[in-house]
Amino acid sequence: TGALLFIPAILAAQQTTAERTGFQETSSYSDVLDFLRALQHETTDIRVGTLARSVEGRDIPWVLAARPMVDGPIAAHATGKPIVYLQGNIHAGEVEGKEAAQMLLRDMTVGPLRSLLDSVILLVVPIYNVDGNERFGPGEDHRPGQNGPARVGLRSNGQGVGLNRDYIKMEAPETRGAARLINRWDPDLFIDMHTTNGSYHGYQLTYAPGLNPNDNAANAYVRDEFLPLIRQRVRERHGQEIFWYGNFRNQNPDSLDQGWYTYDARPRFGTNWFGMRGRMAILSEGYSNAPFDVRVSASYNFVREILGLAAETRERILTIRDQVDSARPQFVAVRSQLAPPVTMDVIAEITEPGDDGAGPFARRKRTGQYRTIAMPVYYRFDPARVESIPAGYLFPPGLRHVAELLVLHGVRVQRIEQ
Repeated sequence: TGALLFIPAILAAQQTTAERTGFQETSSYSDVLDFLRALQHETTDIRVGTLARSVEGRDIPWVLAARPMVDGPIAAHATGKPIVYLQGNIHAGEVEGKEAAQMLLRDMTVGPLRSLLDSVILLVVPIYNVDGNERFGPGEDHRPGQNGPARVGLRSNGQGVGLNRDYIKMEAPETRGAARLINRWDPDLFIDMHTTNGSYHGYQLTYAPGLNPNDNAANAYVRDEFLPLIRQRVRERHGQEIFWYGNFRNQNPDSLDQGWYTYDARPRFGTNWFGMRGRMAILSEGYSNAPFDVRVSASYNFVREILGLAAETRERILTIRDQVDSARPQFVAVRSQLAPPVTMDVIAEITEPGDDGAGPFARRKRTGQYRTIAMPVYYRFDPARVESIPAGYLFPPGLRHVAELLVLHGVRVQRIEQ
Protein backbone atom coordinates (compact mmCIF):
# COMPACT_ATOMS: atom_id res chain seq x y z
CA THR A 1 0.00 0.00 0.00
CA GLY A 2 2.85 2.37 0.82
CA ALA A 3 4.32 1.90 -2.66
CA LEU A 4 0.98 2.64 -4.29
CA LEU A 5 0.76 5.91 -2.38
CA PHE A 6 4.41 6.74 -3.01
CA ILE A 7 4.40 6.59 -6.80
CA PRO A 8 1.76 9.33 -7.31
CA ALA A 9 3.75 11.55 -4.93
CA ILE A 10 6.83 11.04 -7.09
CA LEU A 11 4.87 11.87 -10.22
CA ALA A 12 3.54 15.07 -8.68
CA ALA A 13 7.07 16.16 -7.79
CA GLN A 14 8.51 15.01 -11.11
CA GLN A 15 6.59 17.19 -13.52
CA THR A 16 8.15 18.62 -16.63
CA THR A 17 8.19 22.37 -17.12
CA ALA A 18 5.37 22.02 -19.64
CA GLU A 19 3.17 20.11 -17.19
CA ARG A 20 4.00 22.39 -14.27
CA THR A 21 3.05 25.54 -16.23
CA GLY A 22 -0.13 24.17 -17.77
CA PHE A 23 1.69 23.85 -21.12
CA GLN A 24 2.46 27.55 -21.26
CA GLU A 25 6.24 27.01 -21.23
CA THR A 26 8.81 24.50 -22.41
CA SER A 27 11.87 23.20 -20.59
CA SER A 28 15.17 25.03 -20.51
CA TYR A 29 18.46 23.14 -20.59
CA SER A 30 18.80 23.42 -16.80
CA ASP A 31 15.19 22.28 -16.37
CA VAL A 32 15.96 19.05 -18.25
CA LEU A 33 19.14 18.42 -16.24
CA ASP A 34 17.26 19.03 -12.98
CA PHE A 35 14.48 16.67 -14.10
CA LEU A 36 16.97 13.89 -14.89
CA ARG A 37 18.88 14.38 -11.63
CA ALA A 38 15.66 14.21 -9.63
CA LEU A 39 14.59 11.07 -11.48
CA GLN A 40 17.94 9.42 -10.75
CA HIS A 41 17.26 9.90 -7.03
CA GLU A 42 14.01 7.92 -7.35
CA THR A 43 15.05 4.98 -9.53
CA THR A 44 17.99 2.77 -10.44
CA ASP A 45 16.46 2.13 -13.86
CA ILE A 46 18.28 5.02 -15.56
CA ARG A 47 21.85 6.15 -16.07
CA VAL A 48 22.75 9.54 -17.52
CA GLY A 49 25.77 10.05 -19.76
CA THR A 50 27.13 12.71 -22.12
CA LEU A 51 26.46 12.37 -25.84
CA ALA A 52 28.78 15.23 -26.83
CA ARG A 53 29.75 18.75 -25.84
CA SER A 54 28.11 21.50 -27.87
CA VAL A 55 30.08 24.29 -29.53
CA GLU A 56 28.92 26.60 -26.74
CA GLY A 57 30.25 24.23 -24.09
CA ARG A 58 27.10 22.46 -22.90
CA ASP A 59 27.12 18.72 -22.21
CA ILE A 60 24.33 16.98 -24.12
CA PRO A 61 22.71 14.37 -21.85
CA TRP A 62 21.65 10.95 -22.99
CA VAL A 63 19.81 8.47 -20.81
CA LEU A 64 20.03 4.68 -20.68
CA ALA A 65 16.80 3.23 -19.31
CA ALA A 66 16.64 -0.51 -18.61
CA ARG A 67 15.24 -2.94 -16.05
CA PRO A 68 17.32 -4.68 -14.94
CA MET A 69 20.11 -2.23 -15.75
CA VAL A 70 22.65 -3.38 -18.34
CA ASP A 71 26.34 -2.52 -18.27
CA GLY A 72 26.79 -1.99 -21.99
CA PRO A 73 25.74 -2.84 -25.55
CA ILE A 74 26.78 -6.51 -25.43
CA ALA A 75 24.70 -7.13 -22.32
CA ALA A 76 21.81 -5.14 -23.80
CA HIS A 77 21.69 -7.22 -26.98
CA ALA A 78 22.04 -10.43 -24.96
CA THR A 79 18.69 -9.69 -23.27
CA GLY A 80 16.82 -10.19 -26.56
CA LYS A 81 14.93 -6.95 -25.93
CA PRO A 82 14.61 -4.37 -28.71
CA ILE A 83 16.90 -1.38 -28.19
CA VAL A 84 15.22 1.92 -29.08
CA TYR A 85 16.94 5.28 -29.63
CA LEU A 86 14.56 8.18 -28.93
CA GLN A 87 15.53 11.76 -29.79
CA GLY A 88 13.80 15.07 -29.10
CA ASN A 89 14.51 18.74 -29.77
CA ILE A 90 16.75 18.39 -32.83
CA HIS A 91 15.10 21.65 -33.93
CA ALA A 92 14.82 23.65 -30.71
CA GLY A 93 11.67 25.49 -31.70
CA GLU A 94 9.90 22.13 -32.09
CA VAL A 95 9.59 21.32 -28.43
CA GLU A 96 6.93 18.66 -27.79
CA GLY A 97 9.38 15.80 -28.29
CA LYS A 98 11.58 17.17 -25.51
CA GLU A 99 8.65 17.19 -23.10
CA ALA A 100 7.22 13.82 -24.20
CA ALA A 101 10.64 12.15 -23.86
CA GLN A 102 10.98 13.32 -20.25
CA MET A 103 7.43 12.21 -19.43
CA LEU A 104 8.04 8.78 -20.93
CA LEU A 105 11.25 8.32 -18.96
CA ARG A 106 9.41 9.17 -15.76
CA ASP A 107 6.35 7.05 -16.46
CA MET A 108 8.40 4.03 -17.56
CA THR A 109 10.55 4.11 -14.42
CA VAL A 110 8.35 5.31 -11.54
CA GLY A 111 4.93 5.70 -13.14
CA PRO A 112 2.08 3.89 -14.87
CA LEU A 113 4.17 2.52 -17.76
CA ARG A 114 6.70 0.72 -15.54
CA SER A 115 5.92 -2.69 -17.02
CA LEU A 116 6.91 -1.48 -20.48
CA LEU A 117 10.53 -1.08 -19.41
CA ASP A 118 10.65 -4.80 -18.62
CA SER A 119 10.49 -5.48 -22.37
CA VAL A 120 12.53 -2.73 -24.08
CA ILE A 121 15.81 -0.89 -23.56
CA LEU A 122 15.83 2.85 -24.20
CA LEU A 123 18.56 5.26 -25.28
CA VAL A 124 16.98 8.70 -24.89
CA VAL A 125 18.37 12.09 -25.94
CA PRO A 126 15.61 14.44 -24.72
CA ILE A 127 17.34 17.73 -25.59
CA TYR A 128 19.57 17.10 -28.60
CA ASN A 129 20.02 20.73 -29.71
CA VAL A 130 21.04 22.25 -26.39
CA ASP A 131 22.47 25.50 -27.77
CA GLY A 132 19.48 26.25 -29.97
CA ASN A 133 17.22 25.50 -27.02
CA GLU A 134 18.79 28.26 -24.90
CA ARG A 135 18.19 30.95 -27.51
CA PHE A 136 14.65 31.47 -26.32
CA GLY A 137 12.60 33.99 -28.23
CA PRO A 138 9.00 34.72 -29.21
CA GLY A 139 7.31 31.77 -30.85
CA GLU A 140 5.92 34.00 -33.61
CA ASP A 141 9.53 34.78 -34.62
CA HIS A 142 11.19 31.40 -34.08
CA ARG A 143 8.23 29.24 -35.19
CA PRO A 144 5.74 31.37 -37.17
CA GLY A 145 2.27 29.88 -37.11
CA GLN A 146 3.01 27.39 -34.31
CA ASN A 147 0.30 27.17 -31.65
CA GLY A 148 2.38 27.66 -28.49
CA PRO A 149 4.28 27.83 -26.29
CA ALA A 150 4.97 31.55 -26.19
CA ARG A 151 8.78 31.24 -26.16
CA VAL A 152 10.88 28.58 -27.87
CA GLY A 153 14.45 28.07 -29.04
CA LEU A 154 16.00 28.30 -32.49
CA ARG A 155 16.02 25.70 -35.25
CA SER A 156 19.80 25.58 -35.77
CA ASN A 157 22.55 24.68 -33.30
CA GLY A 158 25.29 26.96 -31.94
CA GLN A 159 27.19 26.73 -35.24
CA GLY A 160 24.16 27.68 -37.27
CA VAL A 161 23.92 24.09 -38.56
CA GLY A 162 20.50 22.58 -39.27
CA LEU A 163 21.04 19.32 -37.44
CA ASN A 164 18.50 17.29 -39.41
CA ARG A 165 20.49 18.09 -42.57
CA ASP A 166 23.83 17.00 -41.10
CA TYR A 167 23.70 13.21 -41.06
CA ILE A 168 26.00 12.71 -44.07
CA LYS A 169 28.54 15.52 -43.64
CA MET A 170 28.48 15.26 -39.81
CA GLU A 171 29.91 18.71 -39.16
CA ALA A 172 28.22 19.20 -35.78
CA PRO A 173 29.36 17.68 -32.47
CA GLU A 174 25.74 16.64 -31.85
CA THR A 175 25.70 14.51 -35.02
CA ARG A 176 29.09 12.98 -34.36
CA GLY A 177 28.15 12.15 -30.79
CA ALA A 178 24.91 10.52 -31.89
CA ALA A 179 26.73 8.50 -34.56
CA ARG A 180 29.26 7.21 -32.03
CA LEU A 181 26.49 6.20 -29.62
CA ILE A 182 24.55 4.48 -32.41
CA ASN A 183 27.64 2.67 -33.72
CA ARG A 184 28.35 1.41 -30.21
CA TRP A 185 24.84 0.34 -29.22
CA ASP A 186 23.44 -0.55 -32.69
CA PRO A 187 19.79 0.14 -31.73
CA ASP A 188 16.99 -1.68 -33.50
CA LEU A 189 14.77 1.38 -33.84
CA PHE A 190 15.40 5.14 -34.18
CA ILE A 191 12.62 7.64 -33.36
CA ASP A 192 13.15 11.33 -34.12
CA MET A 193 10.54 13.79 -32.80
CA HIS A 194 9.73 17.04 -34.61
CA THR A 195 6.93 19.55 -35.23
CA THR A 196 5.71 20.10 -38.76
CA ASN A 197 4.02 23.08 -40.37
CA GLY A 198 2.73 23.55 -43.89
CA SER A 199 -0.57 22.08 -45.00
CA TYR A 200 -3.74 22.42 -42.95
CA HIS A 201 -5.12 18.97 -42.18
CA GLY A 202 -6.97 17.00 -39.53
CA TYR A 203 -4.13 15.05 -37.88
CA GLN A 204 -2.52 15.67 -34.50
CA LEU A 205 0.67 14.01 -35.73
CA THR A 206 2.14 12.71 -38.97
CA TYR A 207 4.87 10.11 -39.41
CA ALA A 208 7.24 8.54 -41.92
CA PRO A 209 9.55 5.51 -42.10
CA GLY A 210 13.00 5.67 -43.62
CA LEU A 211 12.51 6.73 -47.24
CA ASN A 212 15.70 5.29 -48.71
CA PRO A 213 14.83 3.71 -52.11
CA ASN A 214 17.17 0.79 -51.36
CA ASP A 215 14.29 -0.95 -49.66
CA ASN A 216 15.35 -3.44 -47.02
CA ALA A 217 13.32 -5.73 -44.79
CA ALA A 218 13.44 -3.30 -41.84
CA ASN A 219 12.11 -0.34 -43.84
CA ALA A 220 9.45 -2.49 -45.47
CA TYR A 221 8.24 -3.86 -42.13
CA VAL A 222 7.97 -0.41 -40.56
CA ARG A 223 6.14 1.03 -43.55
CA ASP A 224 3.83 -1.83 -44.49
CA GLU A 225 2.97 -3.42 -41.13
CA PHE A 226 4.28 -1.60 -38.06
CA LEU A 227 3.14 1.99 -38.69
CA PRO A 228 -0.34 1.10 -39.99
CA LEU A 229 -0.94 -0.84 -36.76
CA ILE A 230 0.38 2.07 -34.68
CA ARG A 231 -2.05 4.39 -36.44
CA GLN A 232 -4.94 2.07 -35.59
CA ARG A 233 -3.90 1.78 -31.94
CA VAL A 234 -3.47 5.54 -31.45
CA ARG A 235 -6.96 6.12 -32.85
CA GLU A 236 -8.63 3.34 -30.87
CA ARG A 237 -6.80 3.78 -27.56
CA HIS A 238 -6.26 7.54 -27.46
CA GLY A 239 -8.83 9.03 -29.85
CA GLN A 240 -6.17 10.83 -31.89
CA GLU A 241 -5.85 10.85 -35.68
CA ILE A 242 -2.38 10.38 -37.19
CA PHE A 243 -1.28 9.83 -40.79
CA TRP A 244 1.67 9.62 -43.19
CA TYR A 245 3.84 12.74 -43.13
CA GLY A 246 3.34 15.08 -46.07
CA ASN A 247 1.65 18.08 -47.61
CA PHE A 248 -1.12 18.69 -50.10
CA ARG A 249 0.08 19.52 -53.58
CA ASN A 250 -2.45 22.37 -53.59
CA GLN A 251 -4.31 23.62 -50.50
CA ASN A 252 -7.08 25.24 -52.57
CA PRO A 253 -10.30 23.37 -51.62
CA ASP A 254 -11.06 22.65 -55.27
CA SER A 255 -7.59 21.16 -55.80
CA LEU A 256 -7.01 19.09 -52.68
CA ASP A 257 -7.57 15.84 -54.54
CA GLN A 258 -4.39 16.46 -56.57
CA GLY A 259 -2.55 14.53 -53.91
CA TRP A 260 -0.60 14.27 -50.66
CA TYR A 261 3.21 14.18 -50.94
CA THR A 262 5.92 13.09 -48.50
CA TYR A 263 9.29 14.87 -48.23
CA ASP A 264 12.53 13.69 -49.87
CA ALA A 265 14.56 10.51 -49.62
CA ARG A 266 18.05 11.92 -49.14
CA PRO A 267 20.01 10.36 -46.26
CA ARG A 268 21.05 13.73 -44.84
CA PHE A 269 17.80 13.50 -42.81
CA GLY A 270 18.16 11.46 -39.62
CA THR A 271 15.51 8.80 -40.10
CA ASN A 272 16.50 8.27 -43.75
CA TRP A 273 20.14 7.91 -42.71
CA PHE A 274 19.32 5.43 -39.96
CA GLY A 275 16.98 3.45 -42.21
CA MET A 276 19.78 3.20 -44.77
CA ARG A 277 21.78 1.34 -42.11
CA GLY A 278 19.24 -1.50 -42.26
CA ARG A 279 17.41 -0.67 -39.06
CA MET A 280 13.89 0.52 -38.28
CA ALA A 281 13.41 4.30 -38.34
CA ILE A 282 10.37 6.45 -37.57
CA LEU A 283 9.91 10.20 -38.00
CA SER A 284 7.35 11.80 -35.65
CA GLU A 285 5.93 15.22 -36.59
CA GLY A 286 3.52 16.94 -34.19
CA TYR A 287 1.04 19.24 -35.97
CA SER A 288 2.12 22.84 -35.36
CA ASN A 289 -1.44 24.20 -35.59
CA ALA A 290 -2.59 21.96 -32.74
CA PRO A 291 -2.27 23.41 -29.21
CA PHE A 292 0.98 22.62 -27.41
CA ASP A 293 -0.65 20.24 -24.92
CA VAL A 294 -2.27 18.28 -27.76
CA ARG A 295 1.06 18.00 -29.57
CA VAL A 296 2.78 16.71 -26.44
CA SER A 297 -0.05 14.22 -25.85
CA ALA A 298 0.04 12.96 -29.44
CA SER A 299 3.83 12.59 -29.38
CA TYR A 300 3.71 10.77 -26.04
CA ASN A 301 0.96 8.39 -27.17
CA PHE A 302 2.62 7.74 -30.52
CA VAL A 303 5.94 6.76 -28.95
CA ARG A 304 4.22 4.84 -26.15
CA GLU A 305 2.43 2.67 -28.70
CA ILE A 306 5.61 2.23 -30.74
CA LEU A 307 7.46 0.95 -27.69
CA GLY A 308 4.59 -1.35 -26.78
CA LEU A 309 4.41 -2.86 -30.26
CA ALA A 310 8.20 -3.20 -30.40
CA ALA A 311 8.03 -5.19 -27.17
CA GLU A 312 5.23 -7.39 -28.53
CA THR A 313 7.00 -8.07 -31.83
CA ARG A 314 10.57 -8.27 -30.56
CA GLU A 315 11.18 -11.70 -32.06
CA ARG A 316 10.06 -10.46 -35.47
CA ILE A 317 12.24 -7.36 -35.14
CA LEU A 318 15.32 -9.42 -34.26
CA THR A 319 14.63 -11.85 -37.11
CA ILE A 320 14.41 -8.96 -39.57
CA ARG A 321 17.62 -7.52 -38.15
CA ASP A 322 19.44 -10.80 -38.82
CA GLN A 323 17.90 -10.98 -42.29
CA VAL A 324 19.15 -7.49 -43.16
CA ASP A 325 22.63 -8.16 -41.77
CA SER A 326 23.02 -11.39 -43.74
CA ALA A 327 21.78 -9.93 -47.04
CA ARG A 328 24.39 -9.29 -49.73
CA PRO A 329 22.74 -7.09 -52.39
CA GLN A 330 24.51 -6.80 -55.73
CA PHE A 331 23.05 -3.44 -56.74
CA VAL A 332 22.42 -0.12 -55.02
CA ALA A 333 20.09 2.74 -55.94
CA VAL A 334 21.99 6.02 -56.33
CA ARG A 335 19.00 8.11 -57.44
CA SER A 336 15.39 8.04 -56.28
CA GLN A 337 11.96 8.91 -57.59
CA LEU A 338 8.52 8.96 -56.02
CA ALA A 339 6.86 5.55 -56.19
CA PRO A 340 3.39 5.33 -57.76
CA PRO A 341 0.78 6.65 -55.32
CA VAL A 342 -1.82 4.74 -53.36
CA THR A 343 -5.33 6.17 -53.13
CA MET A 344 -6.25 6.88 -49.50
CA ASP A 345 -8.73 8.97 -47.55
CA VAL A 346 -7.05 12.13 -46.20
CA ILE A 347 -8.58 14.58 -43.69
CA ALA A 348 -8.18 18.13 -45.01
CA GLU A 349 -9.05 21.40 -43.33
CA ILE A 350 -10.95 23.64 -45.72
CA THR A 351 -9.26 27.02 -46.14
CA GLU A 352 -10.15 30.37 -47.66
CA PRO A 353 -7.99 33.11 -49.18
CA GLY A 354 -6.38 35.07 -46.37
CA ASP A 355 -3.10 35.97 -44.70
CA ASP A 356 -2.88 33.29 -42.01
CA GLY A 357 -0.15 30.68 -41.85
CA ALA A 358 3.50 30.63 -42.81
CA GLY A 359 5.66 30.05 -45.87
CA PRO A 360 3.92 28.79 -49.00
CA PHE A 361 0.62 28.51 -47.10
CA ALA A 362 0.55 32.14 -45.89
CA ARG A 363 -2.27 33.12 -48.22
CA ARG A 364 -4.80 30.66 -46.83
CA LYS A 365 -7.20 31.28 -43.94
CA ARG A 366 -8.34 28.40 -41.72
CA THR A 367 -12.06 27.73 -41.28
CA GLY A 368 -12.10 24.92 -38.70
CA GLN A 369 -14.13 22.82 -41.15
CA TYR A 370 -12.78 19.44 -42.24
CA ARG A 371 -13.45 17.15 -45.15
CA THR A 372 -12.25 13.60 -45.83
CA ILE A 373 -11.13 13.31 -49.45
CA ALA A 374 -9.89 10.31 -51.43
CA MET A 375 -6.66 11.25 -53.19
CA PRO A 376 -3.32 9.85 -54.39
CA VAL A 377 -0.85 9.58 -51.51
CA TYR A 378 2.85 9.58 -52.38
CA TYR A 379 4.61 8.19 -49.31
CA ARG A 380 7.54 6.11 -50.59
CA PHE A 381 10.35 6.14 -53.15
CA ASP A 382 11.64 3.77 -55.82
CA PRO A 383 15.12 3.60 -57.37
CA ALA A 384 15.61 5.89 -60.37
CA ARG A 385 19.18 4.80 -61.12
CA VAL A 386 20.94 1.64 -59.96
CA GLU A 387 24.66 0.77 -59.89
CA SER A 388 26.44 -2.50 -59.17
CA ILE A 389 28.18 -2.74 -55.80
CA PRO A 390 31.97 -3.21 -56.02
CA ALA A 391 34.05 -5.20 -53.57
CA GLY A 392 35.35 -1.92 -52.17
CA TYR A 393 36.52 1.59 -52.95
CA LEU A 394 40.09 2.91 -53.03
CA PHE A 395 41.09 6.46 -52.17
CA PRO A 396 44.50 8.06 -51.51
CA PRO A 397 45.91 8.25 -47.96
CA GLY A 398 45.83 12.03 -48.04
CA LEU A 399 42.05 11.92 -47.62
CA ARG A 400 42.29 11.06 -43.94
CA HIS A 401 39.20 13.14 -43.15
CA VAL A 402 37.20 10.97 -45.56
CA ALA A 403 38.31 7.82 -43.75
CA GLU A 404 37.34 9.31 -40.38
CA LEU A 405 33.92 10.29 -41.69
CA LEU A 406 33.30 6.84 -43.16
CA VAL A 407 34.16 5.23 -39.83
CA LEU A 408 31.63 7.52 -38.14
CA HIS A 409 29.06 6.17 -40.58
CA GLY A 410 29.88 2.63 -39.49
CA VAL A 411 31.75 1.80 -42.71
CA ARG A 412 34.77 -0.49 -42.44
CA VAL A 413 37.94 1.28 -43.61
CA GLN A 414 41.27 -0.55 -44.00
CA ARG A 415 44.67 0.96 -44.78
CA ILE A 416 46.57 -1.02 -47.43
CA GLU A 417 50.34 -1.11 -46.87
CA GLN A 418 52.70 -1.90 -49.72
